[in-house]
Amino acid sequence: MFILYDGPSASDNKPIVVIATKNSKNDKTGDMWQTWIMRSDIEPHLAIKTGEDFSVCGNCPLRPSQYKANGLSKPCYVRTFHAPLSVFRAYKRGSYKTITAGSFRKLLNGNSIRLGSYGDPGSLPYEFWKAIGIGSGEFKHTAYTHAWLLPNFDPRLLEFCMVSIDPVSQTSTHIPAGRWFRVVNDTSELQTNEIICPETTIGIQCADCGLCAGSNHKAKNIAIVIHR
Repeated sequence: MFILYDGPSASDNKPIVVIATKNSKNDKTGDMWQTWIMRSDIEPHLAIKTGEDFSVCGNCPLRPSQYKANGLSKPCYVRTFHAPLSVFRAYKRGSYKTITAGSFRKLLNGNSIRLGSYGDPGSLPYEFWKAIGIGSGEFKHTAYTHAWLLPNFDPRLLEFCMVSIDPVSQTSTHIPAGRWFRVVNDTSELQTNEIICPETTIGIQCADCGLCAGSNHKAKNIAIVIHR
């Protein structure tokens, strides 16, 4: 367990932290390194109630403080009072040590990594992710960002992040160029340049798939049927 970043958010300059953990038991993703992007001064389950999660989730329409206003029936699926809160409190207890980008890159040693098990990777500078080797081809990763909805979004992030398109934002007229991950209501909505998430169709875990890796990965866009 390591602290990879402890500094200002790229979204609003408020304090955030990025913590990497191993040995995930997530059946969908498989055993990937997980990265938790959180406010460093507010417990995550409280930040989502006050709107302070903007620092790590930006304008995502699924934020718990915003989803009803956006006409959605359910907020983000992440239960911040479970794993994110446990990670946050361990961080506050001093349980994790800080590691340099170069050292963590070596530690990855070809293992796959999930950017933003909680939080948006677009909350971090492009240079941070590049320093730990994201997009280098040394290992597989998954990354999705709603940060494209912000005026200060760095489009270089789409080299290794999927444009996250939910039922609300897919009506936008300024979706940026890049590969996307889109939520659909039914497979009948699938476009010719999309495939359904392979974990859904053939059961391959994200750790082995690696398709959700931005425009540097030459593959079709990914869609998934909305969780009811």
